[in-house]
Amino acid sequence: MISAAHWFQKAEPLVYATRADGIETVQGGHFVVVDGENGAVVAQAGVPDLPAFPRSSAKLIQGLPLVESGAASAYDLSAAHLSVACASHFGEQGHVDLVRSWLEHIGCTADDLVCGADWPMYPEARVEVISSGATRTSLHHNCSGKHSGFLTVCRHEGWAVAGYDDPDHPAQKRYASNLLALSGAAEADIKWGVDGCALPTPVLPMVDMARALASFARPDAGTARGQAQTRLLDAIAAHPWYIAGTGHFSVALARETKGRIIAKMGADGYYATVIRDKGWGMTLKMLDGISDVQDAALFAVLDRLGVLSDDERAILEPVALKPIHNSRGAVVGQRHVI
Repeated sequence: MISAAHWFQKAEPLVYATRADGIETVQGGHFVVVDGENGAVVAQAGVPDLPAFPRSSAKLIQGLPLVESGAASAYDLSAAHLSVACASHFGEQGHVDLVRSWLEHIGCTADDLVCGADWPMYPEARVEVISSGATRTSLHHNCSGKHSGFLTVCRHEGWAVAGYDDPDHPAQKRYASNLLALSGAAEADIKWGVDGCALPTPVLPMVDMARALASFARPDAGTARGQAQTRLLDAIAAHPWYIAGTGHFSVALARETKGRIIAKMGADGYYATVIRDKGWGMTLKMLDGISDVQDAALFAVLDRLGVLSDDERAILEPVALKPIHNSRGAVVGQRHVI
């Protein structure tokens, strides 16, 4: 296992924050970009084979069986369903309503979700729920769409719904098998932990995860897998709000690039990105897990790679490099790319 000191020391500074005329913080990270055509590394910083947990950044791969198995078509799921299946959604009303109706459609309820109850991630939605006197529910959990996808596959395949979070359940075995096939990682190189939503979560070299994402950027259109990969990305491109929520950088990125670049945030500083027109897959892991920092870092890397047009850059920069406010709402600092 790589040492924490090596992980820290080999990270490359990517973004920093200022307050007045002084530098307040500098954040570093690791990233690697893989070409889907030949598997070559085209750009990197830090340690490209750093083992890291992608956490929710793995949801594109977790969502793949929903389409590839035929479950999405069998249950006549919309593009919005597929987008929320890959989401870390903010628990806004539209997210909750879609997940609730989806569960009813497959003969399940919120009680079948093993992700646990949570408050909405979006502050205004959280205030609305609390002010109404309602309680937190599993529908508000940011992973409830992903879990609904797993439940749909279970229904379609005739697998038990109960225990779908068990590593030995067929749904989790299929996910693990797909991850191995797409990443090219050796089985011994992938270790498993438990995610915040109770599902198995892998730790694997960032370059291997980037290779898996590159396969989405260069799908084989003649295969069911390639068609499923394209369908998932197209669904997010058509309905980017469902992938996260109001004001999030990944939503703006998909919208402004018209689905050319799809990025999936993960907890604690991880980002998985598919740059479709280049055929590239990219992984980013920041030492700092603050979401505003990882958004700024993803923008910094995309800018460094030259994959944003001038217009896209102008629109996305203020979304990614958010100003820093004090408790009275005044702007007192700013994030910057290095």
